[in-house]
Amino acid sequence: MTGPGPGKVPVRDAEVILISAEGPRRLEAEVYIHLKGYSRARVTHLDVEGPGLNDFFPPGTSFYARTRGTVNGMVLDFSRYMRGVYVELVSPTLRRVVRPGETTIVYVGGKNGGIFLGFKKPYVERLEALGAEMWT
Repeated sequence: MTGPGPGKVPVRDAEVILISAEGPRRLEAEVYIHLKGYSRARVTHLDVEGPGLNDFFPPGTSFYARTRGTVNGMVLDFSRYMRGVYVELVSPTLRRVVRPGETTIVYVGGKNGGIFLGFKKPYVERLEALGAEMWT
């Protein structure tokens, strides 16, 4: 499901920046914490939704990406899928999920209207706590 919906908590301070050989480019995209049990979510995850994302990541594609927490948010290394491509999620809120200096592997899946990011259990727990805190 794309766009707002039950159990999808918007991360309002998030910016999505695509970094490639052409340089950084801000994408028009929205970021949601999609909580388990709502709107068909089987596990809590992040949704990154925007009109241009399917040009890079068509629905049905999936891969694993190394992710690094930064002081600005998190950087996803998509170069295993597309050489030299990174996506930066700039958000003080998301800094609490993958903390600065931490690295992890994230499952990236293409869907109609964007991508979703699946995290390992400790990060899912942080997402759930953050989503519950923001959903008031």
